[in-house]
Amino acid sequence: MSYILSVNLLDSDGRSMPEAQLRSLYSSDLHFEPMRRHSEIKSDGTVVIQIPGKGSALHARIQVPDFGDVWVMADNCGKGYDPADKPIDFVLEAAKSRLSDVDNIMQTGDFSPECIAHRDACREFLKIAEKSDKAAHFRLKALSHALWAGEYAVVERARRIIAESKRKDGFLFGCNAFAYSGDTPYARYFKEVLNFGTLPFYLKRLESEEGKPKYERIDNILEWCQRVGITPKGHPLWWGHEAGIPPWLEGASWQDAQRHCQRVVGRSVERYRDRIQIWDVINEAHDWANGLNLTQEQEVEITRICCDTARSKNPDATIIVNNCCPFGENAADGRVHLGPVYDKVFTPLSYLDALMEAEVEFDVVGVQIYFPARDMLSISKLLDEYARFGKPVHITELGVRCAEAERPAGQESEQLRRTYGDWHYPWCEKVQADWMEWFYTMAYARDEVEAITWWDFRDPAFIKTSGFLYEDETPKEMYFRLRAFREKL
Repeated sequence: MSYILSVNLLDSDGRSMPEAQLRSLYSSDLHFEPMRRHSEIKSDGTVVIQIPGKGSALHARIQVPDFGDVWVMADNCGKGYDPADKPIDFVLEAAKSRLSDVDNIMQTGDFSPECIAHRDACREFLKIAEKSDKAAHFRLKALSHALWAGEYAVVERARRIIAESKRKDGFLFGCNAFAYSGDTPYARYFKEVLNFGTLPFYLKRLESEEGKPKYERIDNILEWCQRVGITPKGHPLWWGHEAGIPPWLEGASWQDAQRHCQRVVGRSVERYRDRIQIWDVINEAHDWANGLNLTQEQEVEITRICCDTARSKNPDATIIVNNCCPFGENAADGRVHLGPVYDKVFTPLSYLDALMEAEVEFDVVGVQIYFPARDMLSISKLLDEYARFGKPVHITELGVRCAEAERPAGQESEQLRRTYGDWHYPWCEKVQADWMEWFYTMAYARDEVEAITWWDFRDPAFIKTSGFLYEDETPKEMYFRLRAFREKL
């Protein structure tokens, strides 16, 4: 059963926000599990949206002045929203909800003048809004300060935890090592700042011809990792993506998919039994990359096959189930990359719930966090949800750019602008380095997080300009920030 809630999203001039922002609104439970979006925009700009029931949260991607183009969450200060007769003001509710989060964190110790100032500014602008004919303007200002206060609070708390705790000697600072090509600046910079390297096991390239795998490239990178003391990881042994489906696997039946999965996973783990102990055994199997058109029950079972096969070939292996789209906004859209769209799309969290219920045995929860257009406190709250499975967490892939993305001439639409996103200020080396340092600080301080892997080390990267090095292999500010961060631990 679902319920209805009316929501106003007002810009600083008191008018409704642009249509793209109104249409972004979706509802979830209080654990980030989205409901498929069913909403209607009324003639006055009010959004009427279905919510999953009592105690619901709301999310919308909006432009927050002096903070960025980000997803913002309102959860009624942790209590959630029930159906209501009159519309709620999303910006007001988001500011109040985040202020409540900040107040809870700031009970844990002393915080900087910046953090305190942003918290106090949020409170003041909320008061001013109550008596002003420019209430929408001041509520947006309050929200901006609330988001800043939340980020300062969560990062400063993390710094205090790190300072008061023992060094995590086994912590893995990593990146994919795909661009290794011998004794170059890339190799020198990589080993100076990282101790963990991901090796490419993409099946389409590894076994382009059935039964004839080509391991030479992997062996070359692995030899270097072992020679310089970098812990290797294999990624990914099974992936329902174009890169994981060679021509001979396309259109495979469920029976053939199981057979091939067991064969290719077992072969690689057995071959490297004494040299690679950490594996992303399956990637993005939560409906996102389902190029073999499996049912959700089959996605769970193919995950079991990956895990059980890897364990049988190397009982000492660390088995990771890797997941993307960590907040699950795509499930609200009813959107996947490949494969069927089910009535209730698997998010990483609901997929992991299904694995736990089916007693699939794996060791580590893998989470990808490419720039999620969320503030640091929201990311921290999401990681609380991944921690509830009681397993270590590896941040397996992440990245943010260091330059504004090029946009096609003549296409400065609102939708296109929002595709690129921003955080605090326009992307540049400093903003990229700030995001990396704040994220690593927040994540490293968490007990369950045992590894962070950036993607990629050198430009051009999966997220354009996100590398630690430029294409000429000269380092960016982010490289020196990470080195300084590690030296202070």
